[in-house]
Formats: sequence, structure tokens, C-alpha cells
Amino acid sequence: MNVLERNKIASYMGSENAIAIFVSIVAFVNYLLTMSRSVGVTDSGELAAVACTLGIAHPTGYPLFTLLGRSWILIPIRLEEIIRLNIFASILTASAVGIFFKTSLAIKNAQAIFSFKNRKSINDKRFKLISAGASLTLAFSTTFWMQSTNVEVYALHLVLILMTSLLFISGLNDLMIKEKYIANRFILFTFILGLSFSNHMTTVLLVPAFLWLYFKSLGWSKNSFKLILKLSPFFLLGLSIYFYLPIRSASNPMFNWGHPASLEKFLWHISGKQYQVWLFAGWDVVQKQLNYYLSNFSSEFFIVSWIFILAGIVFLWKHSRNLLLFFLGLFTTAILYSINYDIFDIDSYFLLSYIVTGWLILYGSYFLIVWSDQKKFWLKIVAIILIVFTIVIQFAVNFKKCDESKSRAPQEFVEKAFADLEPNAVVIASMWDYFISPAWYYQYIRGERKDVIIIDKSLLQNRTWYFHQLKSQAPWLIERIYRTMDTFLIELSKFEKNQPYNYNKIYTCWQNLLSDIVEKSLIDRPVYVDLRINQEFSPLYKRIPTGLFLRISKNNETNYKTALTAFSKWKIANPAIEDLQKYYFSILTNEANWLIGQHRREEAKMILNELMKIETNKP
Repeated sequence: MNVLERNKIASYMGSENAIAIFVSIVAFVNYLLTMSRSVGVTDSGELAAVACTLGIAHPTGYPLFTLLGRSWILIPIRLEEIIRLNIFASILTASAVGIFFKTSLAIKNAQAIFSFKNRKSINDKRFKLISAGASLTLAFSTTFWMQSTNVEVYALHLVLILMTSLLFISGLNDLMIKEKYIANRFILFTFILGLSFSNHMTTVLLVPAFLWLYFKSLGWSKNSFKLILKLSPFFLLGLSIYFYLPIRSASNPMFNWGHPASLEKFLWHISGKQYQVWLFAGWDVVQKQLNYYLSNFSSEFFIVSWIFILAGIVFLWKHSRNLLLFFLGLFTTAILYSINYDIFDIDSYFLLSYIVTGWLILYGSYFLIVWSDQKKFWLKIVAIILIVFTIVIQFAVNFKKCDESKSRAPQEFVEKAFADLEPNAVVIASMWDYFISPAWYYQYIRGERKDVIIIDKSLLQNRTWYFHQLKSQAPWLIERIYRTMDTFLIELSKFEKNQPYNYNKIYTCWQNLLSDIVEKSLIDRPVYVDLRINQEFSPLYKRIPTGLFLRISKNNETNYKTALTAFSKWKIANPAIEDLQKYYFSILTNEANWLIGQHRREEAKMILNELMKIETNKP
């Protein structure tokens, strides 16, 4: 190999594309090691089932994710669908790490909009290396890393919001340099922005900071507004992916959440109408979510990195206040929205704030290196050691927290439930996170226990569209309950459409419907309910512990099956898994009490011993 060839290779290895690929590969290898080999909690099972069948997911529908997931599934790889989709999530999250690196360089190079004082003092090679370090620091933060472990929409969301940021900054910089010229990258930005909205509506959190920087750079002029109008068709083209929802819904797919075939229900679906009740729910919610964010921040970014965050703020205050204000705009919008959203799985909504934190760490690291250069050599060594230590400690501390390779709690819960259910069972349950959602995947993608009808009590009680899906899954049941169902739907639709309604009447109709479902199912099928909704059923029925559920019966038959099962070690850090443990504890407690009532004290003692183990192992 001659000198020229060696120089070419060295030049390529030092190029930003090569470094971006490198940090993505490093992240991907670790993501693959910690990736779940099974279905995850919450929406993982539902989203996998929707992607495999080209269905309609819960609001806001996620059409881009569904189409890309389906395309990925069509690649002939001899792996189970859920594992392939989890790998897809790992690839997307790792790609986001590389795009973060590229965006960091684009921000530094955007001199027309972020004019740095002493620009010449920024060493490009050094900045690239520090950007790579910051990219890995972000990659190994808890919530960012967790997007790679199970199939979810947020891995794609990371790719799209970072790609949108990259194209916006580089495109806007081009516009500033070449007036009266619409940069290709800015046109592409508007299209990708539309695609990003078609994946997740929290893309809107980018808009305030983007608009501020846009008008700050181009001015509040007619031309600035005209440019937005000129580019709007490209945005609408990206957003047009949402037309998938009504088109696909009209063909009645297996999973048809919201049934958005009509304009009204389409608008309800894409606006997330059913979740709006949890937005801006009061000061108590703000305090709870803000305390959660602050208490978890040290697990996202190890305390050493806080030095770099503070240094980054100081550096940007001195050298580029426009960039600091842009970062603060993104950060503040993300926090204000998220702390006003009353859901337990809120972590992913903080992702934008963590991305901004990654950029602050980048500039803080660079500032400390530059500052140490001007002092003593040993200070520079200390700064380098701190940067490397931050990456290493991020990885070491968070690897165990994010390792889902052996987590199989939802799978084990569903397998235990399916093993104990009689043929053609009807199950009325409220446990979406670790039973209903994963069961959708196991029933309709793996083809297990398709004889079992699982009814989501919450959807049945609150959503008119759910009866369309239930009709396709259990037409025999709809035929038996159509009278009480129609009466209930008339009243429930008033509530959905914000028309005058009588709550007591709705509740009475609901109780009649629920009783009718049980009565008509018991004619020729066993009926099971989960413990948490047990009180909603008539006390005249017998309750027989049957695995993880209670069997509803009119007779004195005993078909008792213990709930005891060999769950693998679960991670209590996950709120859904913590809830699973609480349910398991409750169902075992109920079983022990039932056994004592049946004078089966030795069996009850076994259950009580297991309860003691669970109580002892609680954090």
C-alpha cells in the first residue's frame, strides 16, 4: 500500500460519514446485546400485530411506522416476527445516534444562523471526536437506549426528529447564504417534517424553536411567509401518509383501532381525542411528572456529565447565544408538554430534552478541552479522562438497567394465562400492558389460542368503535347481545360526540351490557375475569381462582388452578412490570384466602410462602 492510498484511507476514516457510521455501529452492537428476545410491555404486542397485518394502531395511528414495519417484515429472514421488529427498533435507534452526530456538525457549520465568536478557534478534527463522544453518551442514556430494546414508534421518531433538525439547520443556513434560492435541503426538510408528523404528533414540539430561528434568521417579512406557502405542498405530501388510515380502515383489517373510515373518526384518531383528557390535568400532575423527570435525570446522564452540561451553557452564552436560545426553546417545549401529560409511561416524551442535553454535553466537553489547552498539560489530560469516563460510566451503569435480553414477563404471563383457560373461553380483562396487548400478538401472529375471546373492558366501556372489532373476532357474541349493545351505544355515542348525556343512564346501560355478555357467554363457554374488575360482576356468580384469572360460574363446580408460576426475574424499574407484580401479589392473596375458605390449608400455606418471597424481594 503506497502513501497516497494510506492518505486516502486515513482521510476517509476521519470523514464525518465514517465517524457517523462508526458511532452507529458501536451503539447497534450494544443495542443488539440488550434487545428483548420476546414481546415487550404496553404497546409492543399491539404495534407488532398491526405492522404484521397492516392494521390500524391506537391514536394517532402511526401510519408511517406501520408501513415501514410491514415492509421490514417482508424481508425473508428466518426469525420470529417480534424478534425481527425488535431488531428493526435497534437499527433505527442506532441510526439516530449517527444522525445526532451529523446534526451536531451541521449546527457547528451553520455560521450564517449560529455565528460563533472566535469561529477560527474551533478545531474541526477535535470537534468531530468530541461530537462522537457526545453521541455515544446520548446513545447510552437510559431512555434513548430503551427505544432499541422493543418495537415501538419512538425509535423511528428519534430518526425523524433528528433528520428534520439536520435538514432544517443546514437548509436554513443555505437560504441565508444564497438569497432568493430555495435550498434543496430545505425542501427535503419540509417533506421529512411531514413524514415525522405522520409517525408521531409530538413532532410539534420542534415547531416553536424552529419558527423562532426561521424568523430570527430571515426576518418577519412577506418573503418569509411566502416561502412557507411555497414549501407547504412538500409538507402536505409527507403528511399525506395519514390517508392510509381511512383507506385501510374501510377494508376492515383485523386490528382497526378507532375505525377511522369516516371523516369524524379520522379526525378523532389523528388528534388523539381519547387521550386529551390526560393533557393539562392540573398542577398535581405537573408536580408529579416534574419530580419524576428530575429524580430520573441522574440515571439518564451520570452525575459527572452535569459538569459538561453546565460548561456547555457557559460556552454557548459566551460564544453563540442564538444557539443557546434555540436549544432552550426545544428543551422548554419538551418539558412543558410532557409534565402536563398524566400517563405513567411518560419517559419517551422527554426524549427531545435528552437530545438537547446531549448537545450541551458536546459543547461543554469542547469548552473544557479548549480551556485546558490554555492552562497546563495535566488539566487537558484530566479533561480527556473525564470525557472518556463519562462515556464508560454511562455504558456501565445503564447496561444492566436497559438489558431486556432475558426479560420475558409479558410472554410468561400470556403463556400461563393461555395454559389455564378452558377451550373457547371468554376473558374480560383490564390489563393492557402485560396481557391484552401481548396476547394480540400471540393470538393473531403466532396463532396461539385463537379460540379464546379476549375483551378489553376499558375499550368496551368507553369506545364505540371497539364493537366493530369485537364483531369480527366474536360474531356469535354480537348476535346474542345486540339489543343491550345497541342501547348502550346510543348513549355512549352522545358522550363521544360531546352531546348532552346522562351519566347514570350510560352507567345503567353499561351494567346491563356487561351482565348480558356474561349471561350469553355462559350458555356454552367458560368466562374469566381479572381480579381488578371482579366487583363489577354480580355477586350471585361463584368466583373460582383459575390461574391468573377468576372463573365466573353459576354452579358449584370447582375447576381451581393455582396462579403460581415460574416468572423469570422481572425489572421493577419498569412501571408496567411493577404493576404486573402487584397484580400477581393480589391474585395470589385472593387464591390463599379462597383456599383457606375451602379448608385446604396446606395448599394455602404454599401460596403464603410465595407471597412472603415477593414481599421480601420488593425494592
